[in-house]
Amino acid sequence: MSTGVNSAQSAIDFVLQLWQQHQGAISRTLLASEADPAARQDLKQDVFLALHQAAERLQAAELPRAYLFRIVHNVTVDHIARAQRHKWQSLDEDTQQQLLEDCPSEQLGEQQQSLQLMRAVRRLSPANRQVILLAMEDLPAPEIADILQISHGAVRVRLNRAKTELMELMQDGR
Repeated sequence: MSTGVNSAQSAIDFVLQLWQQHQGAISRTLLASEADPAARQDLKQDVFLALHQAAERLQAAELPRAYLFRIVHNVTVDHIARAQRHKWQSLDEDTQQQLLEDCPSEQLGEQQQSLQLMRAVRRLSPANRQVILLAMEDLPAPEIADILQISHGAVRVRLNRAKTELMELMQDGR
């Protein structure tokens, strides 16, 4: 009995360590998918709960980072589908601008660029958004293919399309 408890605790400790290692990447992925801070916090909790529920499978996974991002991807896709059904509204442009105005001036240009990038990423088609977010986290194409459960070739095609679409959106300033 204690071996099972120790095994479960070991898996939970593994998930906590994995969470800490990749918390920045998870947060950036969620930021690109959800503009509303409260909804993003709920989404983050949903991701953590899903990771906790999959702790033993995550610990046993051949590529735990890829498995982690697959879970993040699946929870995010479910969240987006729910949001579309309920037609939740994202943070409006005026509120985003107000948040930027409250920042120190030396960081303003950088934050405006980041905001423009996040807006552009949110406007990408879902398939392109998925692949570009994972690529932005420096995941190699084979891991992206595993996470999205598509071929390596499909990853390269989607990545090229996503980069092209993202560049166009950034140039348009939308």
